[in-house]
Amino acid sequence: MTKGRVIKNYNGFYYVDTGAADLTECRRRGKLKTKILVGDELEITELGDNKGVIEGLLPRRNALRRPAIANIDQMFIIMAAQSPDPNYFLLDQMLMTCEYAGIHPKVCFNKCDLNRDRAEEYRDFYAKCGYDVYLVSAATGDGIDVIKDLLPGQMTAFGGPSGVGKSSLLARILGRPLTVGRVSEKIGRGRHTTRHSEIMLLDEGTYVVDTPGFSALEFEQLEPRELLRLFPDMLAYSGGCRFSSCLHRSEPDCSVKAALAEGKIQQERYDSYCKVLDSILERKRNSW
Repeated sequence: MTKGRVIKNYNGFYYVDTGAADLTECRRRGKLKTKILVGDELEITELGDNKGVIEGLLPRRNALRRPAIANIDQMFIIMAAQSPDPNYFLLDQMLMTCEYAGIHPKVCFNKCDLNRDRAEEYRDFYAKCGYDVYLVSAATGDGIDVIKDLLPGQMTAFGGPSGVGKSSLLARILGRPLTVGRVSEKIGRGRHTTRHSEIMLLDEGTYVVDTPGFSALEFEQLEPRELLRLFPDMLAYSGGCRFSSCLHRSEPDCSVKAALAEGKIQQERYDSYCKVLDSILERKRNSW
Protein backbone atom coordinates (compact mmCIF):
# COMPACT_ATOMS: atom_id res chain seq x y z
CA MET A 1 0.00 0.00 0.00
CA THR A 2 0.98 3.63 -0.52
CA LYS A 3 1.05 6.31 2.18
CA GLY A 4 -0.10 9.86 1.56
CA ARG A 5 -1.69 12.96 3.04
CA VAL A 6 -5.16 14.34 2.30
CA ILE A 7 -4.74 17.72 0.63
CA LYS A 8 -8.44 18.45 0.09
CA ASN A 9 -11.79 16.71 -0.01
CA TYR A 10 -14.78 17.48 -2.16
CA ASN A 11 -18.11 15.69 -2.59
CA GLY A 12 -16.86 12.43 -1.13
CA PHE A 13 -13.56 12.41 -3.03
CA TYR A 14 -10.25 12.74 -1.18
CA TYR A 15 -7.25 14.16 -3.02
CA VAL A 16 -4.11 12.57 -1.61
CA ASP A 17 -0.49 13.69 -1.95
CA THR A 18 1.71 10.60 -2.21
CA GLY A 19 4.80 12.49 -3.38
CA ALA A 20 3.98 11.90 -7.05
CA ALA A 21 3.58 14.73 -9.55
CA ASP A 22 -0.22 14.55 -9.40
CA LEU A 23 -2.67 14.06 -6.55
CA THR A 24 -4.45 10.72 -6.29
CA GLU A 25 -8.24 10.95 -6.27
CA CYS A 26 -9.53 8.47 -3.69
CA ARG A 27 -12.74 7.02 -2.37
CA ARG A 28 -12.93 5.31 1.00
CA ARG A 29 -13.54 1.60 1.56
CA GLY A 30 -17.04 1.00 2.83
CA LYS A 31 -15.69 -0.58 6.02
CA LEU A 32 -13.75 2.57 6.94
CA LYS A 33 -16.14 4.51 9.19
CA THR A 34 -13.78 7.09 10.74
CA LYS A 35 -14.25 10.63 9.48
CA ILE A 36 -11.33 11.65 7.27
CA LEU A 37 -9.97 15.19 7.65
CA VAL A 38 -7.73 17.35 5.51
CA GLY A 39 -4.22 16.70 6.79
CA ASP A 40 -4.89 13.07 7.67
CA GLU A 41 -2.19 10.58 6.74
CA LEU A 42 -3.57 7.52 4.98
CA GLU A 43 -2.76 4.15 3.51
CA ILE A 44 -4.22 3.78 0.02
CA THR A 45 -4.31 1.26 -2.77
CA GLU A 46 -3.48 2.88 -6.09
CA LEU A 47 -5.71 1.83 -8.99
CA GLY A 48 -3.87 3.65 -11.78
CA ASP A 49 -4.78 6.78 -13.70
CA ASN A 50 -4.36 8.83 -10.48
CA LYS A 51 -7.20 6.93 -8.77
CA GLY A 52 -7.11 5.07 -5.49
CA VAL A 53 -8.99 3.57 -2.56
CA ILE A 54 -8.43 4.54 1.08
CA GLU A 55 -7.59 1.46 3.14
CA GLY A 56 -6.72 2.94 6.51
CA LEU A 57 -6.13 6.04 8.61
CA LEU A 58 -2.77 6.49 10.34
CA PRO A 59 -2.66 7.85 13.95
CA ARG A 60 -3.20 11.60 14.24
CA ARG A 61 -0.87 13.94 16.12
CA ASN A 62 -3.73 16.41 16.65
CA ALA A 63 -7.07 17.35 15.14
CA LEU A 64 -9.53 20.22 15.18
CA ARG A 65 -13.24 19.67 14.66
CA ARG A 66 -14.25 23.11 13.43
CA PRO A 67 -12.39 23.85 11.22
CA ALA A 68 -11.85 20.17 10.37
CA ILE A 69 -8.09 19.71 10.04
CA ALA A 70 -5.51 17.21 11.35
CA ASN A 71 -1.76 16.90 11.92
CA ILE A 72 -0.87 20.58 11.80
CA ASP A 73 2.43 21.93 13.12
CA GLN A 74 1.20 25.41 13.99
CA MET A 75 -2.03 27.40 13.93
CA PHE A 76 -2.64 31.10 13.34
CA ILE A 77 -5.95 32.52 14.49
CA ILE A 78 -6.69 35.56 12.35
CA MET A 79 -8.72 38.48 13.67
CA ALA A 80 -9.28 41.94 12.23
CA ALA A 81 -8.31 45.15 13.99
CA GLN A 82 -11.47 46.66 12.51
CA SER A 83 -14.32 45.67 10.17
CA PRO A 84 -15.32 43.41 11.83
CA ASP A 85 -14.23 44.69 15.24
CA PRO A 86 -12.37 42.16 17.41
CA ASN A 87 -14.12 40.52 20.34
CA TYR A 88 -12.42 39.09 23.43
CA PHE A 89 -14.94 36.31 24.02
CA LEU A 90 -14.98 35.18 20.39
CA LEU A 91 -11.19 35.03 20.27
CA ASP A 92 -11.08 33.25 23.62
CA GLN A 93 -13.44 30.59 22.26
CA MET A 94 -11.16 29.97 19.30
CA LEU A 95 -8.10 29.82 21.55
CA MET A 96 -9.94 27.33 23.76
CA THR A 97 -10.75 25.14 20.76
CA CYS A 98 -7.07 24.94 19.83
CA GLU A 99 -5.97 24.29 23.41
CA TYR A 100 -8.60 21.53 23.67
CA ALA A 101 -6.93 19.86 20.66
CA GLY A 102 -3.48 20.20 22.23
CA ILE A 103 -2.46 23.08 19.95
CA HIS A 104 -1.09 26.30 21.44
CA PRO A 105 -1.93 28.77 18.65
CA LYS A 106 -0.50 32.05 17.51
CA VAL A 107 -2.72 35.12 17.06
CA CYS A 108 -2.56 37.45 14.08
CA PHE A 109 -4.43 40.75 13.74
CA ASN A 110 -5.03 41.77 10.14
CA LYS A 111 -6.26 45.15 8.83
CA CYS A 112 -3.94 46.98 11.22
CA ASP A 113 -3.84 49.86 8.74
CA LEU A 114 -7.46 50.56 9.75
CA ASN A 115 -6.93 50.74 13.52
CA ARG A 116 -3.37 50.32 14.74
CA ASP A 117 -4.14 51.45 18.30
CA ARG A 118 -6.77 48.78 18.81
CA ALA A 119 -4.52 46.11 17.32
CA GLU A 120 -1.74 47.05 19.74
CA GLU A 121 -4.18 46.98 22.65
CA TYR A 122 -5.20 43.41 21.79
CA ARG A 123 -1.59 42.42 21.14
CA ASP A 124 -0.54 43.56 24.60
CA PHE A 125 -3.53 41.80 26.20
CA TYR A 126 -2.93 38.40 24.60
CA ALA A 127 0.84 38.61 24.91
CA LYS A 128 0.25 38.86 28.65
CA CYS A 129 -1.82 35.67 28.35
CA GLY A 130 1.20 33.86 26.90
CA TYR A 131 0.34 33.95 23.18
CA ASP A 132 2.56 35.10 20.34
CA VAL A 133 0.71 37.94 18.60
CA TYR A 134 1.47 39.44 15.17
CA LEU A 135 0.14 42.62 13.61
CA VAL A 136 -0.19 42.68 9.83
CA SER A 137 -1.99 44.33 6.95
CA ALA A 138 -2.79 42.31 3.85
CA ALA A 139 -3.70 45.59 2.15
CA THR A 140 -0.29 47.24 2.64
CA GLY A 141 1.91 44.16 3.14
CA ASP A 142 3.05 45.38 6.55
CA GLY A 143 4.19 42.50 8.79
CA ILE A 144 3.71 39.80 6.14
CA ASP A 145 7.42 38.92 5.95
CA VAL A 146 7.48 38.22 9.70
CA ILE A 147 4.72 35.63 9.23
CA LYS A 148 6.43 34.10 6.18
CA ASP A 149 9.65 33.64 8.16
CA LEU A 150 7.78 31.32 10.58
CA LEU A 151 6.47 28.96 7.89
CA PRO A 152 9.43 27.01 6.37
CA GLY A 153 9.28 23.28 7.03
CA GLN A 154 5.91 23.50 8.74
CA MET A 155 2.29 22.72 7.95
CA THR A 156 0.57 25.87 9.15
CA ALA A 157 -3.18 26.37 9.39
CA PHE A 158 -4.83 29.78 9.16
CA GLY A 159 -8.31 30.12 10.61
CA GLY A 160 -10.61 32.75 11.98
CA PRO A 161 -14.09 34.22 11.75
CA SER A 162 -15.50 35.33 8.44
CA GLY A 163 -14.57 38.76 7.12
CA VAL A 164 -11.19 39.21 8.85
CA GLY A 165 -9.26 39.14 5.56
CA LYS A 166 -7.82 35.64 5.89
CA SER A 167 -7.98 34.94 2.15
CA SER A 168 -6.33 38.27 1.34
CA LEU A 169 -3.60 37.52 3.87
CA LEU A 170 -2.99 34.08 2.38
CA ALA A 171 -2.87 35.58 -1.12
CA ARG A 172 -0.06 37.86 0.09
CA ILE A 173 1.80 34.91 1.63
CA LEU A 174 1.35 32.63 -1.39
CA GLY A 175 2.00 35.35 -3.95
CA ARG A 176 -1.13 34.51 -5.91
CA PRO A 177 -4.78 35.61 -5.67
CA LEU A 178 -7.48 33.66 -3.85
CA THR A 179 -11.23 34.14 -4.13
CA VAL A 180 -12.18 36.89 -1.68
CA GLY A 181 -15.71 37.69 -0.53
CA ARG A 182 -17.00 41.12 0.37
CA VAL A 183 -17.85 41.97 3.98
CA SER A 184 -21.58 42.22 4.43
CA GLU A 185 -22.58 45.77 5.31
CA LYS A 186 -25.54 44.47 7.32
CA ILE A 187 -23.80 42.02 9.61
CA GLY A 188 -20.15 43.10 9.37
CA ARG A 189 -19.01 39.63 8.37
CA GLY A 190 -17.60 38.28 5.17
CA ARG A 191 -19.25 35.83 2.85
CA HIS A 192 -17.84 32.33 3.27
CA THR A 193 -15.39 32.04 0.41
CA THR A 194 -13.55 29.05 1.91
CA ARG A 195 -15.95 26.08 2.00
CA HIS A 196 -13.44 23.29 2.65
CA SER A 197 -10.05 23.16 4.33
CA GLU A 198 -7.33 22.85 1.71
CA ILE A 199 -3.57 22.39 1.97
CA MET A 200 -1.46 24.48 -0.39
CA LEU A 201 2.23 24.02 -1.12
CA LEU A 202 4.25 27.17 -0.45
CA ASP A 203 7.69 25.63 -0.90
CA GLU A 204 9.24 22.19 -0.58
CA GLY A 205 8.19 20.83 2.81
CA THR A 206 6.22 23.98 3.60
CA TYR A 207 2.42 23.92 3.52
CA VAL A 208 -0.29 26.39 4.44
CA VAL A 209 -3.87 25.39 5.16
CA ASP A 210 -6.79 27.63 4.30
CA THR A 211 -9.70 26.72 6.58
CA PRO A 212 -13.36 27.76 6.70
CA GLY A 213 -14.26 30.33 9.32
CA PHE A 214 -14.68 29.15 12.89
CA SER A 215 -18.30 28.57 13.86
CA ALA A 216 -20.00 28.71 17.26
CA LEU A 217 -18.19 26.45 19.69
CA GLU A 218 -19.54 24.08 22.29
CA PHE A 219 -17.67 21.82 24.69
CA GLU A 220 -20.31 19.14 25.24
CA GLN A 221 -17.87 16.51 26.51
CA LEU A 222 -15.90 18.82 28.78
CA GLU A 223 -16.23 18.39 32.53
CA PRO A 224 -16.39 21.65 34.54
CA ARG A 225 -13.10 20.92 36.31
CA GLU A 226 -11.35 20.40 32.96
CA LEU A 227 -12.20 23.86 31.66
CA LEU A 228 -9.36 25.73 33.32
CA ARG A 229 -6.71 23.82 31.33
CA LEU A 230 -7.96 25.65 28.22
CA PHE A 231 -6.81 28.92 29.84
CA PRO A 232 -3.06 28.35 30.38
CA ASP A 233 -2.60 31.87 31.78
CA MET A 234 -5.14 31.10 34.53
CA LEU A 235 -4.14 27.46 35.07
CA ALA A 236 -0.76 28.61 36.40
CA TYR A 237 -2.50 30.07 39.47
CA SER A 238 -4.78 27.13 40.27
CA GLY A 239 -2.59 25.15 42.66
CA GLY A 240 -3.39 26.93 45.91
CA CYS A 241 -7.16 26.60 46.23
CA ARG A 242 -8.54 25.32 49.56
CA PHE A 243 -10.78 22.78 47.84
CA SER A 244 -9.49 20.32 45.25
CA SER A 245 -12.91 20.52 43.55
CA CYS A 246 -12.74 24.31 43.24
CA LEU A 247 -14.30 25.70 40.05
CA HIS A 248 -12.89 29.19 40.77
CA ARG A 249 -16.34 30.77 40.66
CA SER A 250 -17.79 31.30 44.15
CA GLU A 251 -15.69 29.07 46.41
CA PRO A 252 -13.72 30.63 49.30
CA ASP A 253 -9.92 30.73 49.42
CA CYS A 254 -9.55 30.35 45.65
CA SER A 255 -6.04 31.03 44.35
CA VAL A 256 -7.34 31.84 40.85
CA LYS A 257 -9.65 34.55 42.18
CA ALA A 258 -6.81 35.84 44.35
CA ALA A 259 -4.62 36.15 41.25
CA LEU A 260 -7.48 37.95 39.50
CA ALA A 261 -7.75 40.43 42.37
CA GLU A 262 -4.00 41.03 42.22
CA GLY A 263 -4.15 41.75 38.47
CA LYS A 264 -2.18 38.64 37.52
CA ILE A 265 -5.20 37.36 35.58
CA GLN A 266 -7.03 39.75 33.29
CA GLN A 267 -10.72 40.37 33.95
CA GLU A 268 -11.85 39.71 30.36
CA ARG A 269 -10.22 36.28 30.38
CA TYR A 270 -11.86 35.39 33.69
CA ASP A 271 -15.21 36.59 32.31
CA SER A 272 -14.80 34.29 29.30
CA TYR A 273 -14.02 31.38 31.62
CA CYS A 274 -17.14 32.08 33.69
CA LYS A 275 -19.39 32.32 30.63
CA VAL A 276 -18.29 28.95 29.35
CA LEU A 277 -18.35 27.36 32.82
CA ASP A 278 -21.92 28.56 33.37
CA SER A 279 -22.99 27.12 30.02
CA ILE A 280 -21.43 23.73 30.88
CA LEU A 281 -23.10 23.67 34.30
CA GLU A 282 -26.46 24.69 32.82
CA ARG A 283 -26.26 21.97 30.18
CA LYS A 284 -25.50 19.39 32.87
CA ARG A 285 -28.45 20.55 34.98
CA ASN A 286 -30.76 20.27 31.99
CA SER A 287 -29.53 16.72 31.26
CA TRP A 288 -30.40 15.41 34.72
